[in-house]
Amino acid sequence: MAAQGLLFVTAEYNRSIPGVLKNAIDHASRPYGKSVWAGKPAGVLGASVGAIGTAMAQQHLRNVLAYLDVPTLGQPEAFIQAKEGLFDPAGDIAAESRKFLQDWMDRYVMWVKKHAA
Repeated sequence: MAAQGLLFVTAEYNRSIPGVLKNAIDHASRPYGKSVWAGKPAGVLGASVGAIGTAMAQQHLRNVLAYLDVPTLGQPEAFIQAKEGLFDPAGDIAAESRKFLQDWMDRYVMWVKKHAA
């Protein structure tokens, strides 16, 4: 894979990542020793209507990525709750949310630059 970094945005199903995401990750990690994930720096975030905003799914995903030798940005974490105020009346990301997401993205870009081969 030619990507310099990986960005995972996940929903949360039954306190874990969606099955289709896990299957895609597993498929690309085979055959053993030829994983396309190894060494690629990653960021993980997600959004949910639930109060913990994908915290459990992100933790499970981080465990999977650690096994696959994917250095993952630890801070800041982004547990986004899809609730009133996340979007403005026009349906765009609200200013406060936009600032948080931009700050997160800036840190992610620095992470990729630091770890990309």
